[in-house]
Formats: sequence, structure tokens, C-alpha cells
Amino acid sequence: MSTSVIERLDSFDIKRLGESDISISTIDLLQEEKALAYLQNQKEKLNAPNLAVAASMLSKRYAYLVVSSTLYSMVELNGAPCFPMKACALTEKRALCINEDDCPWQEAHANREEWRTAVFQELFANHLTPLLLALQRVSRMPQSILWENVAVRINSTYRKALDDCAENETKKQSIYDDFLFLKGADGELFQLKENPIKPYLKIGEELHSNPTRQTCCMYYRLKKEGGKVSYCKVCPVKK
Repeated sequence: MSTSVIERLDSFDIKRLGESDISISTIDLLQEEKALAYLQNQKEKLNAPNLAVAASMLSKRYAYLVVSSTLYSMVELNGAPCFPMKACALTEKRALCINEDDCPWQEAHANREEWRTAVFQELFANHLTPLLLALQRVSRMPQSILWENVAVRINSTYRKALDDCAENETKKQSIYDDFLFLKGADGELFQLKENPIKPYLKIGEELHSNPTRQTCCMYYRLKKEGGKVSYCKVCPVKK
């Protein structure tokens, strides 16, 4: 992965290995004992009431790190980083630390659908699905909430990309094509029986007119100073 790409990914809190202290390797989160210890640590740091809320907050953050950065790269750089679990770790400040030698750059080619399928299978089936299943086992947070956390990040990334390319019809069509591919994908892309994000994906007018989530991520349950209650922007509980 080139230096210029790494510099662009820095805006998503993605760092080179050695630039920050590692808190836990991503692949270690697949081990129940290590995942439990990490979630207990996050529970204390985030002032979460239980492990389920801590797991939900972690999934939101992780989706930003690996999913948002991948979609951004596909739209803006016409390529995508590959994030093997063995090459990734979380820092103390919940940035993503990567071993760039093990994270090859996947340049788009003429057959965009074939390339896109390969990118998304690596991202979801080989990385995100195993991680979310591990978090669910340890925390008992429903998979529906964890996956809608991912979908909200996808919606947000594509919304911003569309806003930024209002007069570029070619790029706009590419964004819609990628979105519709994800929404129409079957469960195999995620190594699951069904597409777990399909019910939650929205784009364009549908997202603007109805941005509210179907499930609650439980952000409002984090303890704030002075006992203040805060809600995320698309919270169904607040509505």
C-alpha cells in the first residue's frame, strides 16, 4: 500500500504498525476469553452499563474504521485496501493499526462487478462477519443491532460521497451501482444465510426523508457528565 494511500486513510484513524501502542490484535477478538477482557475494558472506558452496550459501541467504531474507509477508497481512489484480520489491531485510542505489508491495495479493473465482489467478500465474509459473531457471543447484543450499526456507516459514507459529487454523473452512478450491489447481495457475500444489512440500507431521497434507525444502538445508555442523556442523530428511541 503506497504512502499516499496511507496518508488518505489517516483521516479514518488508520495508522501504520508501530505508530501507536496496540491494545488488542483484531484476530484475538475471535477468542472468547480475550474478547471478554477487551469488552470489559471498553465498558469501563466508555462508561457503558454492560458488555452489550460496549459491544455495540465497538461495532460502530470498527465499521467506521474498516467499512467507511473501504467504501471511500472505492469511490475516490478507484481501489480498495485489503484488511486481513491478522494484519489489524486496535490501539488504546481505538484507531486501526495495520501491517501495511500484509494489506495489499486492490486496484479496480475493467470488470468492476468482479472486482467489487472480491473486495466486499474480503471485507465482510472474511473480516467483519467473524468479528461481529464473536462480539455477539460474548456480549449477547443482538446481531440485528450490530449489523444496523454497520449499515448506518454505509449510508453515511455514500450520502457524503453523493453530496461531494453532485455534478459528476459518472461517479454518482458508480456510487449507486455499488450501493445497489450491496443491498441486493445474497448471504454468501457475508458468509451468512441472508444479507444482514439489506433491511437497513438507504440512499438518496429515502435516506433524507427517513433517516431514523429501526434498532437502537444504545448510545444513549452511556453515562455522561452530570447525568445528561445524549442520543445519536438517527435514534429511534428519541423519536
